[in-house]
Order: sequence, then C-alpha cells, then structure tokens
Amino acid sequence: MTGRLYTYFMPTRGYIAGKPVSRWEADSDNIDIEYKNLDHARPPTGACTECFAGRKGQVLRILLVTVIFFVGLILGYIIRRNIHEKLIMPKLNKHEGVQQDYDIKVSEQLRARVLHVDNYADNMKVITSEVMLSGMGNIIGKIEYVKKFWKYYKFDSVKIKQYSVQLSYPSYIFQSDNQVTIMNENKTIIFKSHNNVSNTQVIYQPFNAYAHSGDVLADLVYGHYGRQEDFDKLEKLGVALNGTIALIRYGRIHAANKVRHAEERGILGVILYCDPADYTDPDSYVDSAYWLQNWAIHLSQVRYSLVGDPTTPQYSAVDGVHHIADSNSSLPTIPVLPVSYSDAETLMAHMDGVTTPSNWVGGMNITYNTGPGYLEPRTSYKVRLKVTNELVRRDVHNIVASIRGKYEEDQYVIVGAHIDTWTQGAIDAGTGFSVIMDVARTFSDQIRLEGWRPRRSIIFAIWDASKFGHIGTFEWIQEYEKQLSGGVVAYINLDAAIRGNYSFFAQSSPSLHDVIYNATRRVDLWGSPVYDQWLQNIPDPESADKPWIQGLCGDSDHSPFIHHLGVPSMSPAFTYNIKKYPNLPTYPVYSTLEDTMDYFSKYIDHDYNYTMALTQIVTDMVLQLADSAILPLNITNYIPLLEQGSKNLKQYETDFQNAGITLAGSHLFSAVSDFTASVKWFAKSYYSLNKNKISEFDLHRLNHQVIELSRAFISETGLPGLPQYRNLLISPHPENLKEETIFPGIIAGILEGRKTGSWIVLKEHVTLLTIALQRGSDILTDDLLMGS
Repeated sequence: MTGRLYTYFMPTRGYIAGKPVSRWEADSDNIDIEYKNLDHARPPTGACTECFAGRKGQVLRILLVTVIFFVGLILGYIIRRNIHEKLIMPKLNKHEGVQQDYDIKVSEQLRARVLHVDNYADNMKVITSEVMLSGMGNIIGKIEYVKKFWKYYKFDSVKIKQYSVQLSYPSYIFQSDNQVTIMNENKTIIFKSHNNVSNTQVIYQPFNAYAHSGDVLADLVYGHYGRQEDFDKLEKLGVALNGTIALIRYGRIHAANKVRHAEERGILGVILYCDPADYTDPDSYVDSAYWLQNWAIHLSQVRYSLVGDPTTPQYSAVDGVHHIADSNSSLPTIPVLPVSYSDAETLMAHMDGVTTPSNWVGGMNITYNTGPGYLEPRTSYKVRLKVTNELVRRDVHNIVASIRGKYEEDQYVIVGAHIDTWTQGAIDAGTGFSVIMDVARTFSDQIRLEGWRPRRSIIFAIWDASKFGHIGTFEWIQEYEKQLSGGVVAYINLDAAIRGNYSFFAQSSPSLHDVIYNATRRVDLWGSPVYDQWLQNIPDPESADKPWIQGLCGDSDHSPFIHHLGVPSMSPAFTYNIKKYPNLPTYPVYSTLEDTMDYFSKYIDHDYNYTMALTQIVTDMVLQLADSAILPLNITNYIPLLEQGSKNLKQYETDFQNAGITLAGSHLFSAVSDFTASVKWFAKSYYSLNKNKISEFDLHRLNHQVIELSRAFISETGLPGLPQYRNLLISPHPENLKEETIFPGIIAGILEGRKTGSWIVLKEHVTLLTIALQRGSDILTDDLLMGS
C-alpha cells in the first residue's frame, strides 16, 4: 500500500532559509509566451517550410500526432499518479488486513533514547531560571527556545498560537496595597503580614489571581477548609458570619470554591493559608526543609468559572474578536489574599468565640477558636484586609507541533504540559516541561533514523496561562473545537509530573486504565517493573489485585479536554506517600518560592531516575494510542462507573421523591441497562477482530465509533452555573473542583432543589443524562443505519 509522501526542509547551521518555491512556481517564472501577430508570424530563417508537404509530409504529420498523443498519455499518467499518491488515500483491498499496529520493538527504540540526564537538567534550568508568570517576564522567549528545537525536529508543523486574554496581577507599587493588618480602636497597626517578596525574582508578589480589589475592616472568624459543611457548623455553633473576614485553610476543596462559599454567607473577605498540620510532619525522618516553611506563601487563582479568557467565554480570543466589557460575573466580588502560616498564627492567636471541634484543630501553637473577634484585652482589635489587583489584557502563547498519521490522519493523540508558573516552579512546571521535550525528541528521532511514521497523528503542545485557570488550553480548544471534538483519541497531561519519589501514580478516565497498566509493566525502575512497585505501594482499595488510579480533578490542562470536549484524558506522575499524608493536597512547596531546582534535586529526583522512568512510560503510552490498530480504549470500564453512579443516586431517594421522580423502573435506569448491553455487545466483537482480514477502511469506521462514544455525554448547555463543564457522565463536583463526580448534572440539580425548593434543574438533567446514554447506545449499535 502506498502511503503519503512528505517533503522536509531541514536548515543546517549557518543556512538562512528562504521561501520554498514549488516546481510549478519555478516553471512559471521561466515561461514567457507572446501571442501577438501569431497568424502572420514569419518562420525563422532556415525553417523547413516544405517538410510537411505531399505524401511524405502527411506521414510525418501522422507520426508527430501519434508521438504527441503517447507523450500526453505518459505525462497524464505521471501527474495523475502523483496527485493520487499525495492527495488521495489509496484504495484498500477489502481483505488486505491492517497495515500498521503497535510494535514492541518500536517502543524499545523510543524508550532507549530518553535516558540522557543532561537533557532533563538543561530543560529544568530553562524553566527555573526565572519566574514564568503569564503575560509578564520572558515566557515568549522560552516559547521561542522550544520553537528552535521543534523546527529542527521531523515535525510536519510547528505553530505559535497567540491569544489576547484578561489576566490578573497584584499591585507592584507598594507592598501595603496587598496586606493584612491588625488594628486597634485608634487605627494603630498592631501587626502587618509579610509579603515574602524576592529581591532576585522581582515579578513575584503573593496574591490570589482574579480576587476583587477592596479594603475591608472587620472581625475575624476561622472557617476551617471553607466547605459548605464548615460554614454550616459555624452557624450551628452560633457564630455570626455576615460582615466578617474569614481565615481559611488551603486543602480539601479548591480555593475558588472556598471563596464562593464565603461570599454566599455574607463574608466580606477571605484570608487563605496553609496549615502546618496539612503541609508539614514534625515526626518525619525527612529533613524539615522538605516540608513547607512557616514563611512560605501559597499562590492560586480564585475564578468561579473557568471558561478560558473571561472576556471571550463563548469563543477563542484570537485577533479581531469582540471582548465583553464586564467579566465580573465569573469572578469573586470580595477581596482575597494568601498569607504564611506564621502570619496566620499571629492572626488567629487570642481569638474569641467557641473552641472548635477537635478535627478542626491544626498544627499551629495556638488555641483554635472560631471567633469572631479577639479576647480581652484585645476586644477592640479588628482585621483589615486590603487587596489591590488589576485586570489587564495580555497576550499569551502556546506552541503546538504535529506529526501526521499515516493511516488515520484525522485521529489525534495529544500530549501537553504548561510552561507558566507562579514562582520558579521546578516541580510545577519544570518536570512536565522536561518530560514532554524528550518525548517529542525521541518521536522525531524515530522518524529521522528509522523512517517510521505513526498510524495516527501526534500533537505536542506547551500551554501558557495554565495557572490562571488553564486559559491557554481552553482558548486553543475553542479555536479548533470542530476538528478536535470528533478526532482526539486521548489527551496526556504532564502537570507537576515528578512531585515525589514514593510511587508512580495516575489520574485518568476509566477507558485509559489499560494503557497505563501496560506502559508501567514495560518500564523498569530499581530492577523491577514500575507496575509492581505501584501495585505494592498504592493498591486499589476496591480491588487489591491492581493499583489505584484516581479520577481526574478539575483545575489542570486536562480539564477542557475531558470536561468540555469529552476526550479521554490522563495525568501520570510520580508522587509522595499519599497514604501516609492524605491531607497533603500536593507536594509541600507547591506554588511557593521554595519550589526550586535545588529543592527538586535534594528531595525529589537528584539523578533524574524518576523523570526518565516517567518519560519512558509516557512514550509507550503515546505509541499505544497512536499505533495500535484496535484502539486501546477499554470501553467496558464504563460499566462499573455507571453501576457506581446508579448506586450513588439511591442515597438521594428523598430528593427524587420531592421532585416527583421515581428512580425504580425509570427511563434513566433503563437507559443505563441498554447502554451497558450495547457496550458488552460491541466490545465482544471489537476487541476480538481478526486484524489480518479487516480492511483499514472498516477498522477506521469502528475506531471512530469508539472515539465518538465519550462525546455522547457532552451537553452543549453545560452544567448549571458551570458552562465550562459539559460532560454529563464525569465532571467536578459543583462545590469542589478537586472532586470528580459521577452524574454531576443530577448532583447539581439536587443541591439546587435543596437550596431553592425548585426541582426543575434536577428533572432537566435526569432527562439529559437519559438521552446521552441512549445516544451512546446508538453510536455503538450504529442505530442510524441499522434496520428495525
């Protein structure tokens, strides 16, 4: 079978590339035809005017016409063949068999080329040399650095995509513009927070992106983790929340959810901090410098709606589009500021109110009281929270490279990592950047050295403005949504990829679990397969014979793929001991100035062994997804997910009764049953296909059905109040971005009904999910074309 032909232009050292000129352009430049006075043109001197006269001339004319005819046939054949080879997919014999499949030898070749420590060290230095804050500093310089490499690689395209978006920055004029103080009745400052600014990284300034600017003076209350149940508990204890400032711990739920819950309770401002009970372990054998230091300040964004650029929520922020004037509907209306736990300890010491429940007590050397206000003789003390943030339009830049597939070009495997950071970001984003750079290099080398080309297209992407709510990713997806929605096989996200050295770990869509298991079995670390170590360290609590894979959380670059487009996604990493430290939200110095290359080298991965192992794992994952003839997406993993979702709904029986809905025998449960049957029917034949007999054409059609299945659960309207989340099967919980929820629209409808007494949203989302399940069954059974 003849494949596509491609021409590569590879500049060499010292060569200045000009505009490539096609053969057609070159020919046209050398042709100059004049048609003037053609009828009266004189033959040139010496021309044969009698050659074609008489009988002899007639024979010559016939011969000339015959030669011209056959030359035309030959030229026509050559042109037609070239066009056919370059522009038309060769027609396949009905029983020709698959032309390309996953090959373990190719995997071994790819993995053997990613074991050079210097590559990882060099790429880490690129990221950690300065604070990479989006829209400021030198991110475009780093993007150009990547472009210089990728332009030399055997990629079919390398593009820098620019978007004009609204970002949020703190005041850089006076430190007092973003500060917390304690004042007495005479307005005398008793205490002021420390900003922990850096003399070497001048653009670093502690803040919460998109927090509202404001200056409030009020009593302080302790809000624990800022969950709805925490505020409910405070109200049951008789603590007045309205008109106060809340001191809230990071962890358990996303910072934006904490702020929204506080705002809904009438709280005037929020102060966020990392409690040492969550971010340190004084009894650990690890050097105390591994844990979060008392002066460190954790940065985050606090947007309510992650729809990419806040001023272009419905479309991509490319040049020339309209930007709405008021984006505040998706942003907090109260000031928010982070502080160190050293400052939090001072703020919380001597607080009045009642003693908190025992499970609210943290690791600071104080009594954890609820507030509001302070004990005698400090009853006149008030807390002042001043925040001066600015919303600014700035350009952000992604860089995207592609390798065209040989047989299923319109199906894509995408690997992505972000480049921006709040601080120097060795772990986040340095590790993900280092891994993707070497994965991209080895695939390029496979083409250059082996003449290989993937079955499906592969796309490598480095995202900007991830820390502001995965803006760069969302804008790119909005720009290419029509192509991506029907063609992306899977997305692999590399975010804080080496955050510990205890075990491999992954968050993933259910259909990708087998891909992860297979890749980790093929890569060894410390003399044994990564899979075996993973199984021993983090077994699945529901099934001890396999390692645990967590569901995907909301605030990372995979979110627009899985939650907005329905693309199966995963986020592989090496992590710390999550069993021993379940309350540690992520590695201790996340989003602080302490996330440096020195920290990474000393405490995480000195010799880059874990980084190289993860790169090998990701390389094999990409190859599985790009080259396997039968897609390695296990659709039968939908079945236990639906069983768990259905089981969960039964605990809301009272809510369904209040809404006038009977679950037993409902259309919803019937649709679940039908979908399950369709999955089993399709999987039985699909995964046992005879690859020697099926044609590429028929295989492509079946693979497309598998890809389309996850899109069946996408609702154009999105979840209630969260339009960025359109996946009706799996999305973040309405009150916690960090919690994956099955049937999220129904859960949102239940919460809305309890809050307002209206059950319309619940009824709508029961219907939408029922239709989505029916749609999924129709895709698998090809119901549109099948007979009755």
